[in-house]
Amino acid sequence: MAGVWLLYGVLGCCLVGCGEVSQAPRQPEDSVETAPITPKRPPGPQSAAVSPQSKDPSGTEPESSIRFADMTAESGLNFVHESGDFDQKPFPAANGSGVAAFDFDLDGWVDLYFLTGSRQTFDADWKARPRNRCYRNRGDWKFQEVTDSTRLGWQGFSCGVAVADVNSDGFPDVFVNCYGSDRLYLNQGDGTFFDASQQSGVADDQLWGTSAAFLDYDNDGLLDLYVANYATWSMETNKYCGDRQRGVRTFCGPTTVDPAPHVLYHNEGDGRFRVTTAEAGLDRRPGRGQGVAATDLNLDGWTDLYVANDMNPNSLYINTGTGSFRDASEESGTDVDYRGSSQAGMGIAVADVNQDGLLDLFVTNYEGEHNAYYESRGLLIYQDVSRSRGLAAESIPWVGWGTALEDFDGDGWVDCVVTNGHTDNNFQEMGRDSPYQQKPAVWRNVAGRFQHVSGARIGAYFAESHVGRGLAVADFDGDHRPDLVIVHQDSQPALLKNLSTGPAPITVRIVGVQANREAIGATLWVGQNPARLFPVPSGGSYASEQQRVVRIPQSLAEQLSSEGITIRWPGGAERIIAPRREGSSLFISESF
Repeated sequence: MAGVWLLYGVLGCCLVGCGEVSQAPRQPEDSVETAPITPKRPPGPQSAAVSPQSKDPSGTEPESSIRFADMTAESGLNFVHESGDFDQKPFPAANGSGVAAFDFDLDGWVDLYFLTGSRQTFDADWKARPRNRCYRNRGDWKFQEVTDSTRLGWQGFSCGVAVADVNSDGFPDVFVNCYGSDRLYLNQGDGTFFDASQQSGVADDQLWGTSAAFLDYDNDGLLDLYVANYATWSMETNKYCGDRQRGVRTFCGPTTVDPAPHVLYHNEGDGRFRVTTAEAGLDRRPGRGQGVAATDLNLDGWTDLYVANDMNPNSLYINTGTGSFRDASEESGTDVDYRGSSQAGMGIAVADVNQDGLLDLFVTNYEGEHNAYYESRGLLIYQDVSRSRGLAAESIPWVGWGTALEDFDGDGWVDCVVTNGHTDNNFQEMGRDSPYQQKPAVWRNVAGRFQHVSGARIGAYFAESHVGRGLAVADFDGDHRPDLVIVHQDSQPALLKNLSTGPAPITVRIVGVQANREAIGATLWVGQNPARLFPVPSGGSYASEQQRVVRIPQSLAEQLSSEGITIRWPGGAERIIAPRREGSSLFISESF
């Protein structure tokens, strides 16, 4: 029987519903039904980071309601990414890698899995072979490397990562898409992973993967997999781009390579996946895939797909509920910008930005282009309103990658963060004013319009320049506030603690039983006229996976307590769940 889970303290909860699981979780049933889930190791002091400053060093800027402290130095995260770049300029080295933030051992603390490129993939004489590395969260912003014990140290050229429980055993599994053979690691529940890449049928060694997302596109309770691939390229076809006279070689642009086909895998339920791209109608629209997000955009109970493509129109695929998708890219207005032009799409974020009960889309783009914010008008019609909403101007000089729409300061409105960094480190040798290292950007949402928040007002990390790529949001210290981890090219990552002073959100995780266990494709609703909408995330950002929880603002706590929360499960079934209050906590139970 399904039970009550209380996650991480005050007003944290987990909703469980929809039938019986196909395989029982390995953890004891009584820990699910009766014991609140709390971190096994006590969290460190919440004052571990520096206190927010009222002004930046110049003394001229007012305090920002959004603030972060860089905790990397004391965290024990000694991972250093390798892009794979060298004098031959192999194209995949320009795009970088991602990171996954997930609790692999179910101890209540969010762990980290970093991906890396590899020069040895393109240069056989190069001896060093970097590997992906996994770190267990020990609490108090301390991480312990567990790459060897987890068996997650793949040494291929790794690009993107997706995390979900693909076999419904209660433990999160990991997919890595690569230049070369993709990997699928099944969590054994004892702190180790089993490499099921070959036997599962997902070890495609012909395509150059970039990002991926799990989804249950046919609502059979099993998670399928969408893999976004970039281009047809090899060292044998690697062209010379740049300035031969000056002896400056650069990475070639996207239009020099043909887009590679993306792949949809159907979960057969016996440990194997079957390619169903053509029968699902997803083989007709080429695109150099960069980011992918899976969510129910038209709220019909079927999970849809949105893909950011590099110098190809973006793709919006609407699930028809018949095992196939309809291409709604052009009719929706999400394929091009407000001028009708294709952009160099990188990362994706999805949220109800303006609180109208509809899901909006955000895409990061290349230098000279604005980041595109597609606001939903209903009926799958979107409009690029980046300029009027304040998200365009400050983004144009930079190359945007990982991103998130998240309420960082607790005021009830989702803010926007983007990590920036150029593809080439030598453009200035050609006379181009295009710095390789670039500052990350944050926009604060003020009632549906955004204000750019600069530099040291947010924290020292944001006053400095970096070469950002992957980005993920997670609560690393158990205080409910959304923290950040950001990957950098050929450097250490950044681990950023949220110091914002607003109220912490209500953290909700729902677990499907008849539906897919991760509840990907579900939506949560609080209030009425209009209701506040919160999707269960899958994919998004760039090449990364964030903690899969829903954060509901404290401003909705009274409505949540009095009216309950509506869950629309994959398939369209709806339930209104009424919480009960015990002291300062809300418990929400469900057992259907």
